[in-house]
Amino acid sequence: MTHRIKEVKTLENFVVSVIFQDGVEKEYDVKQLFSVFPQFQVFETESSLFKQVTVDVGGCGISWNDELDLASEEVWDNGVETGVIHKVDILSEIGVNLTKARDIAGITQRELAEKTHIYQGDISKIERGSANPSVKTLQRLAEGMGMRVKVEFVEKERCV
Repeated sequence: MTHRIKEVKTLENFVVSVIFQDGVEKEYDVKQLFSVFPQFQVFETESSLFKQVTVDVGGCGISWNDELDLASEEVWDNGVETGVIHKVDILSEIGVNLTKARDIAGITQRELAEKTHIYQGDISKIERGSANPSVKTLQRLAEGMGMRVKVEFVEKERCV
């Protein structure tokens, strides 16, 4: 499963803090790449470049420029969880759940698009949490994966 990145910020000592679409926060030490990928050593002399990190379109990674980027899976697999779980908005939650369901069904976005006659780009937007699909659209997607949609209402978590 692709772990999409929602937000990134820089910390001290060449560490980035990354919040994933499912609310998990991880910190990733970019210094570990200096000896493996010498192009990352530029941060030692150009610290302002390090602070210019952005999330790639679609959340599949982070980048500083055309030569310096990290895949979301690298950060997920080798980052350290902070223990902080960020609140996930409903559209992001739908996106995470659709991605998981599609992975379970073993089909690509393109295959799902062909089965449902929903544009692949629209499926991608739903998975990224940047679209607000109708219940009918969710039903079509579920049917295309051989599944059904389940909606439930739960109590709000109370802050102490």
